[in-house]
Amino acid sequence: MNKSLLMTLLAAVVIVSNAQVSKADDTWSNVPPASDDRYTNPKKALYAGPNGWFNFGEVRTTLGGVANPRYQFKGGFNLTTHSFSAVTPSPGLQLMSLDFGTDTPAVGVYEAGLIANPEQKKVKIEFSDVSEEKIRNWGSTAKGGVVTVGKVNDFLYVKFRGIDLQPNGIGNADESKVPISIGFEGAVKID
Repeated sequence: MNKSLLMTLLAAVVIVSNAQVSKADDTWSNVPPASDDRYTNPKKALYAGPNGWFNFGEVRTTLGGVANPRYQFKGGFNLTTHSFSAVTPSPGLQLMSLDFGTDTPAVGVYEAGLIANPEQKKVKIEFSDVSEEKIRNWGSTAKGGVVTVGKVNDFLYVKFRGIDLQPNGIGNADESKVPISIGFEGAVKID
């Protein structure tokens, strides 16, 4: 009897430990430390937001439900005429874009959809890969998930996980004609 009780307790400890690791993995806090604390100290005017993002973000995708990320990169996160974009570092062959329909989205929760609409709090999400001399595109669908927008000092902080994008590129090869699941976290300074 004592042996079965001990095994049950041991199993419970392992399950709880694994659950805690999974929750901790959702925090993308591996931003490289700044040379000083201006970007990571919330009491400083230049603070970027949670995890120290400063015109920088991380994209992670899985392709067709495969557990390992198909695309994963940290890159510049910038605004160009209604479109917030995260681009891989040189040579920049992958691009994730968010279109809120405005350059100044309000703080709150937005629903991923086919079109951007700031009044209805809808955001259009797209991901493209132009490596290997091929063009592959995916885009959000109606009711595709939620994007959280926050504001910390003069930074717009954007975070979402597990939003499904459907292939929408005519050049998508067979391996990329399946949906991808995308997550993002980053902050951009707004003027």
